[in-house]
Amino acid sequence: MEYAYLVVEGPHDVEVVGKVLKSNGFKRVQQLSKLDDYWLDIIPKNFPPEGDLLKRVSIPVFFQSNNFSVAVHSAGGITKIAKVLRLTLLNILKKENGFLSAVGVLIDADDEEAKISCQNIIQTLGDDDLAFSNIGSPGEIIENIPRIGIHVFPNNRDKGTLEDALIQCAEVVYPEILKGALNYVNNIDDQYRHNWGVTDEAKVIVGCIANILKPGKANQVSIQDNDWISSSTLDLRPVKEITDFLKNLLRY
Repeated sequence: MEYAYLVVEGPHDVEVVGKVLKSNGFKRVQQLSKLDDYWLDIIPKNFPPEGDLLKRVSIPVFFQSNNFSVAVHSAGGITKIAKVLRLTLLNILKKENGFLSAVGVLIDADDEEAKISCQNIIQTLGDDDLAFSNIGSPGEIIENIPRIGIHVFPNNRDKGTLEDALIQCAEVVYPEILKGALNYVNNIDDQYRHNWGVTDEAKVIVGCIANILKPGKANQVSIQDNDWISSSTLDLRPVKEITDFLKNLLRY
């Protein structure tokens, strides 16, 4: 069995990665009894975390194929990625019962070009044993042990976020709903937009579509359940970029 660890910004990213992996033969691991023992050291043993009943338990989502086990970990924001990565690797990087074949980081470009965002996260990660500083561009895979790479949404090139990629998917699978969502959002009074960040409009549009598909459904659940990432969208550049990144990084 080979092992890979991916750290992402949030739960939406987890589900997109999971949807791509599932389209390539991976299954989501739901039961602890089905989880490969390699990962047991990063499963929290105590609840609540730090005594805080409202704090989310930091645990990866696991996907497995016949010969590969992948942990996809939501850091809870880009500023927490380096800390989550370091803490996890302390527990698993040099285990005797297996070794990591690949480590990947997936982030949003936000309001910078993808290459700039990639350089920024490399500086945050620092120059440790994984040598992320050797990465020259988003999507590049470095042949270390483990292999390493950084993917930048929406497409390893442009400004934007995962939600911009999802909107491109919606143009294919939900064009009429997208049209209605755009009309609604474009006519929102400015008094409700004053606290939006530069990338928030795309998140609002995706949320509108998710709630039309199933009222009250969270975006990440919609990504998991609906057809944002599906056979109809696999050839779109943003989806192809993440698919190719995962294939090249994991070698499944």
